Amino acid sequence: MMAEEDYEDEESCTRKETFRGTIRALKQRAKDNSIIVTHSQIADRLNLSVEQFNAYYVSDEAPEELFPLLRSQYPDFIGNVTVEIISFTTIHYPPDPPTPDVA
Repeated sequence: MMAEEDYEDEESCTRKETFRGTIRALKQRAKDNSIIVTHSQIADRLNLSVEQFNAYYVSDEAPEELFPLLRSQYPDFIGNVTVEIISFTTIHYPPDPPTPDVA
Protein backbone atom coordinates (compact mmCIF):
# COMPACT_ATOMS: atom_id res chain seq x y z
CA MET A 1 0.00 0.00 0.00
CA MET A 2 1.32 3.44 -0.93
CA ALA A 3 1.61 6.22 1.60
CA GLU A 4 -1.19 8.77 1.47
CA GLU A 5 1.21 11.60 0.57
CA ASP A 6 2.05 9.80 -2.68
CA TYR A 7 -1.40 10.81 -3.93
CA GLU A 8 -1.26 14.51 -3.21
CA ASP A 9 -2.12 16.78 -6.09
CA GLU A 10 0.75 18.08 -8.17
CA GLU A 11 0.89 21.64 -9.41
CA SER A 12 3.27 23.13 -11.93
CA CYS A 13 3.75 26.63 -13.24
CA THR A 14 5.18 27.63 -16.60
CA ARG A 15 6.02 31.06 -17.94
CA LYS A 16 6.66 32.02 -21.52
CA GLU A 17 6.99 35.24 -23.39
CA THR A 18 3.95 35.72 -25.57
CA PHE A 19 4.33 37.02 -29.12
CA ARG A 20 0.65 37.89 -29.52
CA GLY A 21 0.56 39.65 -26.14
CA THR A 22 3.71 41.61 -26.93
CA ILE A 23 2.28 42.75 -30.27
CA ARG A 24 -1.00 43.74 -28.62
CA ALA A 25 0.87 45.73 -25.96
CA LEU A 26 2.97 47.44 -28.64
CA LYS A 27 -0.08 48.37 -30.70
CA GLN A 28 -2.00 49.61 -27.66
CA ARG A 29 0.87 51.79 -26.44
CA ALA A 30 1.32 53.17 -29.95
CA LYS A 31 -2.41 53.87 -30.16
CA ASP A 32 -2.27 55.64 -26.77
CA ASN A 33 0.28 57.95 -28.44
CA SER A 34 -1.98 58.46 -31.49
CA ILE A 35 0.17 56.22 -33.68
CA ILE A 36 -1.21 53.32 -35.67
CA VAL A 37 1.15 50.37 -36.12
CA THR A 38 0.10 47.55 -38.45
CA HIS A 39 1.15 43.92 -38.55
CA SER A 40 2.80 44.48 -41.91
CA GLN A 41 4.87 47.38 -40.51
CA ILE A 42 6.01 45.25 -37.58
CA ALA A 43 6.76 42.31 -39.87
CA ASP A 44 8.88 44.58 -42.07
CA ARG A 45 10.91 45.82 -39.08
CA LEU A 46 11.48 42.21 -38.00
CA ASN A 47 12.50 41.17 -41.53
CA LEU A 48 9.60 38.72 -41.70
CA SER A 49 7.04 38.13 -44.38
CA VAL A 50 3.52 39.09 -43.39
CA GLU A 51 2.59 35.41 -43.70
CA GLN A 52 5.32 34.35 -41.26
CA PHE A 53 4.42 37.16 -38.86
CA ASN A 54 0.76 36.12 -38.94
CA ALA A 55 1.69 32.48 -38.33
CA TYR A 56 3.67 33.51 -35.23
CA TYR A 57 0.81 35.76 -34.11
CA VAL A 58 -1.90 33.12 -34.51
CA SER A 59 0.12 30.31 -32.90
CA ASP A 60 1.60 32.67 -30.27
CA GLU A 61 4.91 30.87 -30.87
CA ALA A 62 7.90 32.81 -32.13
CA PRO A 63 11.67 32.32 -31.98
CA GLU A 64 13.14 33.80 -28.79
CA GLU A 65 15.49 36.05 -30.77
CA LEU A 66 12.52 38.01 -32.15
CA PHE A 67 11.63 39.46 -28.74
CA PRO A 68 14.83 41.51 -28.18
CA LEU A 69 14.67 42.60 -31.84
CA LEU A 70 11.06 43.69 -31.40
CA ARG A 71 11.95 45.69 -28.26
CA SER A 72 14.92 47.32 -30.02
CA GLN A 73 12.74 48.29 -33.01
CA TYR A 74 10.03 49.83 -30.82
CA PRO A 75 11.88 51.17 -27.76
CA ASP A 76 9.34 53.94 -27.11
CA PHE A 77 6.48 51.46 -26.81
CA ILE A 78 7.90 48.18 -25.49
CA GLY A 79 11.59 48.82 -24.97
CA ASN A 80 11.62 47.52 -21.40
CA VAL A 81 8.42 45.46 -21.39
CA THR A 82 8.21 41.68 -21.27
CA VAL A 83 4.75 40.21 -21.74
CA GLU A 84 4.44 36.67 -20.41
CA ILE A 85 1.78 34.03 -20.11
CA ILE A 86 1.77 32.22 -16.80
CA SER A 87 0.04 28.84 -16.81
CA PHE A 88 -0.79 26.77 -13.77
CA THR A 89 -1.53 23.10 -14.12
CA THR A 90 -2.89 20.98 -11.31
CA ILE A 91 -3.02 17.22 -11.60
CA HIS A 92 -5.58 15.57 -9.35
CA TYR A 93 -4.91 11.96 -8.57
CA PRO A 94 -7.95 9.96 -7.50
CA PRO A 95 -7.63 7.88 -4.36
CA ASP A 96 -6.98 4.17 -4.74
CA PRO A 97 -10.09 2.02 -4.66
CA PRO A 98 -10.60 0.12 -1.44
CA THR A 99 -8.71 -3.14 -1.23
CA PRO A 100 -11.05 -6.13 -0.90
CA ASP A 101 -10.71 -8.23 2.21
CA VAL A 102 -8.75 -11.41 1.74
CA ALA A 103 -10.50 -14.36 3.35
